[in-house]
Amino acid sequence: MRKNIAANDVAGNFSLTLIDVIDTLVVLNDRQGFEKAVKNIIEWVSFDVNTKPQVFETTIRVLGGLLSGHIFANQTGQPFHLPWYRGELLHMAHDLGIRLLPAFGTPTGLPYARINLRHGLTKGETLETCTAGAGSLILEFATLSRLTGDDRFEKAAHKAFFGLWNRKSDIGLVGNTINTHTGVRESSFIVQYSTLTSYLKAWISPEVTGIGAGVDSFYEYALKWYILSGDVEFLDVWEEAYTAIMRYSRAADGFWIIIYGGNIQDFPKSTTQTIRQPPLINTLCDLYLYLLFDEENPLHNDDSNYVFTTEGHILSLRPQHLRPMSAPRRKLRHIDNHQCPAYKPFIHVSDAHRKGSGLVQGIQYRPDFDYARSLVGLIPTQSDIDTWSPYGWCEKPHVDLFAYDVILTPNGKNVAEDLSPSLLKLGILSDGFVLQNVTGIRAHIVRRLDGKGYDIRKLGHYTVRTGHLVYINDTSLFAHLDIGQAKVKRSADILLRFYVDGLDPMFQVQTGMRVNTPDEVDLLVVGYTAHFGGDFTLKPLSKSLPLAHQDGVAVHKDLDNTRGCHPYKQAHPGKALVVHRGDCTFLEKLLHARAASAAGVIVISDDDLIINPTANPDEVEAAGDLSEVALVLLPKKAGEVLTDMMDQAELGVTMVVEDEEASEMAHIPPTKDPNRILYINGHPLLNTRLLV
Repeated sequence: MRKNIAANDVAGNFSLTLIDVIDTLVVLNDRQGFEKAVKNIIEWVSFDVNTKPQVFETTIRVLGGLLSGHIFANQTGQPFHLPWYRGELLHMAHDLGIRLLPAFGTPTGLPYARINLRHGLTKGETLETCTAGAGSLILEFATLSRLTGDDRFEKAAHKAFFGLWNRKSDIGLVGNTINTHTGVRESSFIVQYSTLTSYLKAWISPEVTGIGAGVDSFYEYALKWYILSGDVEFLDVWEEAYTAIMRYSRAADGFWIIIYGGNIQDFPKSTTQTIRQPPLINTLCDLYLYLLFDEENPLHNDDSNYVFTTEGHILSLRPQHLRPMSAPRRKLRHIDNHQCPAYKPFIHVSDAHRKGSGLVQGIQYRPDFDYARSLVGLIPTQSDIDTWSPYGWCEKPHVDLFAYDVILTPNGKNVAEDLSPSLLKLGILSDGFVLQNVTGIRAHIVRRLDGKGYDIRKLGHYTVRTGHLVYINDTSLFAHLDIGQAKVKRSADILLRFYVDGLDPMFQVQTGMRVNTPDEVDLLVVGYTAHFGGDFTLKPLSKSLPLAHQDGVAVHKDLDNTRGCHPYKQAHPGKALVVHRGDCTFLEKLLHARAASAAGVIVISDDDLIINPTANPDEVEAAGDLSEVALVLLPKKAGEVLTDMMDQAELGVTMVVEDEEASEMAHIPPTKDPNRILYINGHPLLNTRLLV
């Protein structure tokens, strides 16, 4: 065993640097240098040497470099094709791969950390290896198999990768160090990341995880091998591992894995700090920075499946080297649309909900920039200090949990988990699952990367794959809510009339508005009532509910509290407060309005689906008397027209509750979406469908 076990020993006496930089010459567009390097490697490099380098380092730096050099030298129709080349680099890669294969001869299939290139496994070799070292070989080994037709390499790397993944904890985390013979996590290490003793039951103390050295490239290779090969098994691993890391692990260097997941909003935060780094890291950074500024580089226009390995080598596979998905698996999986959300720049406007206005500004003008700056330890510049104090208050952004588990129940009460639901309760379909009874079913819910909502990823012990749907056919979800001991069923919707009296000549009438007289414009829309608060079924409405006063109520929006999730700075007696959905519960919005003496709340939704807001019965009871305040939700389309009306009306907008049937009289008819979905705590579950 080496005295310095932490050494990244890749000095194998095989011209490492020459091989490691060969495709850097491609990035630099140096064809002459590339051809010279290929000739030198063929002439001078041999792997029949009595050295014992690391399997991982040799794989990512030497094997990866040889494969990348072969791909460019052998590919016709591009500038780096070498007509005289006869596959020598691939033959050398195959020779090196054969010399590395004995490292996988363990009971678990997890490779030894080091191997002698001439004599194979030597006596007394350590049994310890790290997760990255054992699990980050699939890109190079599988590419070698696809190019040579020798599947031993891909099988070995595949077994090692899933040998690690199958030993993950109950919450989807992998550790740092493992015993290659027993598969038991080692305990002779301490890292700076989360200690999760209560969850990682299969691990020996200290049970730790993270995204730094020893683990990082395991996640990287899961996603990149899917991109390169289309193997959906690795996509499933990436999504589950990414979810677990986002939920349970915290680290100062965590932004890189967020960017891999497609979260473009967090990318600026990952590039705001400059630090001293080892030469290897600087080499890779220089390579990527060169590409960043070389806008004409052909790689920018290459929309193939190529990837950069963790060492920065460029690998790609042609269609003939890809394996189609098997018929049974294709039947079980639907078409996926994996796209990152487009970055939305910060726009400084006086009213964030008014379209077509505002000034696009850099990230340093975001209200949460100082909070992000403090997280990464970025020191303010002198120009910053000249314009503002770095010791002042800054906005702390509200971030929803990336993933969480809930025990489903139709009435909001705590129930025991059903650990083994029958097929009559939770059925399996060709395109997903059907829930006939939600009570006691554990649902694992994960935020979508496109920011549009959440998906159910697990139901009990079943995994819900991307493209699958969860059909809900439980009528108890819509049983009458007997909140506040109401004896009469509430109206699901009401007709609201908004009007402006005393028009400005410059007022622009939008689609949905109606001109009654030269001085009056109105808007009739359907509002969906909440299952708590004031009841619109009580007659006469004008006496029982201030929001439905016969003379109408003034409509107001507070620019300092656009979502109604904070206490209002001033009272709004008798007004209907317009707020936008999100950041807090419907009940919290109503309670803040009640505290401001308002008559009620009009919530503008973020979509056009029909929703009657609900709340936990215990929370409603704790809120006290809500009979004199009411909450109504408007679909997004109707809310946008109302917002435009309010922006233009200098004298204000008035609202009246009408008696006519809502759906027949509305200027903007409600959208009847056949794909109704389930909401939990205000979060839309987009891969659900309500059948009742």
